[in-house]
Amino acid sequence: MEALNEPLSEQVTISVERMIRFCYLAEMTREYSRLKPQSSTLKTHLTRFGAMVLESAGFLYSLFEKRSDSINLVKIWMAFDNLFKMELVEVARKLEPFEGELKLVRDRLSFHGSLDRVREKEGLDIFNVDSKRAHDLVDLLRTVHIMAEKMVEWYFATGSVEERENEWRGFILELKGYQVHRREGKLT
Repeated sequence: MEALNEPLSEQVTISVERMIRFCYLAEMTREYSRLKPQSSTLKTHLTRFGAMVLESAGFLYSLFEKRSDSINLVKIWMAFDNLFKMELVEVARKLEPFEGELKLVRDRLSFHGSLDRVREKEGLDIFNVDSKRAHDLVDLLRTVHIMAEKMVEWYFATGSVEERENEWRGFILELKGYQVHRREGKLT
């Protein structure tokens, strides 16, 4: 890929760093979903899977939060030439029905916390595995994960700085290493 003519803003770099973190969360969430949390003696929200679902959902919301002082991938990535504008708009459209509940999950369970179980429950209906919405949310998490990996790869491949390429190689090697350990049954 050819290098960008103008350097990207610091906001783009920060958004890439957050997408990398989201990719790790999404990957771990998918891994823990295979560990059958229902076999645990703990309530689902206390298991590794429960913790990762809540963190992934809260982080997903934070990538698209509409506050002016927050990362919003659509707003940031629309400001320069890239391949992901239409894909981002489509993801944001699919995210809209979940925004209110994801904000509650992020604010009350994921990032901020709550001291009241009644308040904590608000927004958790999106995780009801018997509902279509829960399956739609899981599909959306997977879609954003795949898209974020492509965006991160593009970011590193189009930059003119050798450091970006080395960081990208490190990210891929680390992610692939995690996947190899997972396939071999050696979660470390």
